[in-house]
Order: sequence, then structure tokens, then C-alpha cells
Amino acid sequence: MKLSHIRDVVAVAEAGSLRAASRQLGITQPTITRSIRDTENELGVSLFTRRANGVTPTELGNIFVRRAMAIQSELRRAYEELEQAKGNFVGEVSVALSSASGLALMPSILGAFRRTYPNALLKLTESLFQPIEHNILTGEIDFYVGPLDEHLSAATLSVEKLFDNRRMVVARKGHPLAGTKTLAGLRDAQWVRPSFSTQYGEVEFETMFHNAGLEEPEVVVHCQSALMTLLAVANSDLLTVLPMQWMDFAPSKEGLQTIDLADALHAAPICIVRRADVPLTPLAERLCDLTRKAGHNYHLRASGLE
Repeated sequence: MKLSHIRDVVAVAEAGSLRAASRQLGITQPTITRSIRDTENELGVSLFTRRANGVTPTELGNIFVRRAMAIQSELRRAYEELEQAKGNFVGEVSVALSSASGLALMPSILGAFRRTYPNALLKLTESLFQPIEHNILTGEIDFYVGPLDEHLSAATLSVEKLFDNRRMVVARKGHPLAGTKTLAGLRDAQWVRPSFSTQYGEVEFETMFHNAGLEEPEVVVHCQSALMTLLAVANSDLLTVLPMQWMDFAPSKEGLQTIDLADALHAAPICIVRRADVPLTPLAERLCDLTRKAGHNYHLRASGLE
């Protein structure tokens, strides 16, 4: 099997059709059709199901595509690592950050990285860990920065804690419940349910109330976007819970305030997560070092130690 066969399979899976993949790669459609057929013959399986509007990977095709994407990622890393070892810091680094870690760390990371490596391409994805775990394992994303249980046991992952975190109850400015000091005092409020991950140590929204011996809150809005959550809360009497970093965001300060409860609402710590079995490229490792330094400085500021 040639590397072009792997390239073609990935291109067809991503594009959804042979025609679109051939345009993307700059080769003729008969050429890519023959490449896919040769690969299927060699493997002895059908990789794609042909449909009127394109193709989709079969169950076995999905297995091969995942491995093919990992191979492509490792080949890219190998090339870039050789170039970077020669002092030519080109190539790309792909990082996924939660919204909280992006707000806390990205302002200091981005400027330092761009000044030092102006010819590098930085790819940023906003996400919690669960949706992009596969992308880390395949090498499509170099590392993740965000909430995660630091004691996560996985032989394929390395988890490094940056700092502890907490959440805040957030309301519009002038909210009638602004002076409330207990979660029980908010039991009659209506809530926007934020998009917490339910795996790897992220606490469910409702669990806060269960732990306080309270019934589940009345949730009237579900949001999968932190920005939509902010807009909903700022323009109503609804409450929500967000990581504390959102209150450092200028638009949040203008229209929102925290309800400072006597008992802190703890959250999973902010961590760096990367593959344990494959080293980062020198460029990605340097970005990881900048992230580590930014996390340390943020912890000092948030703790009043700086």
C-alpha cells in the first residue's frame, strides 16, 4: 500500500464524495476511484458505501480511516520535527482549549508564541475534553487545555494539572437575589443549564444541588454555548453557573455580576492533556511550555500571590 492510497482514503472520507476529494487533491476522479478500489482490494473489505449524493465510510471503513488519519498526522509531525530540529520553526500546532482556559491563558500565550514563531501556523479549537479525545489520540490535536480530573487513569494520556478552579453563580446586574449567600436561597430561581461535560471529573450541574440536600433546580433554558448563556442571563432574571474566568471577560463585567455564596463551588482543575506515547514536536512542546508558564502566572494572580 502506498502513502497516496492512505491520503486518498482520508480525502474521500472528509470530502464525502470522490469528485470533491479529487478536486481537493488536484487529481482526476478516475485516478482517485482507482486508488480507492485498489486499497479495498488489498484490504479485502469495502471502505465506502456509495450513495446518490456521495459516499460514506462503512463500519470497517471508519476503522481504517481513523488509523489512516493517525498515520498522516504522524508523517506531518515527522517532517515538521526534522525541519524544527534544523532551527526552521515552521509547521503547525493544533491546540484545543475550554472557554475558561482560553480566557485565562490565551492572551499571554498568543502574543509570546507569535513573536517567537511568526512563520508557524497555530490552530485553535474551543472544546471540552470529551469531544476531542479521539483527535488527541490520532494526533490531529497536539494537546488540550481545560477542566479534567488530574487523576484520570489512561495509559495513552498524560495529564498535568495547571491550577485548581471554581465556578460562580452568575446573574444580571441588579438581580433581586444578588445578596443571597446560600444555594438554598436560590432554590426558587429559574436557571440556564450550562454545557458541562459529564465525564472525567466535570461535575454535573444538578449535582451541586443534590450535594446540598436540595431538589433539582428549575431549568428553563439549555445552552451549548457560553456566549449564548451570557446573553440569556444578562437579559433576564435567569441564573447560571460558569467558571470564574468568565467574569474576567469585559462583556461579562458590563452586564453581569456574581452571587457570592458562602460555600465555594469547586470545579475540575485546569490541566494539560497530551498523548503519553508520542512526543510533541519541538514547536508544540514550546507552546506547551508557554501554556505551563501562563497557567502558573494565572494561579498566582488568582490567588493574590502576585
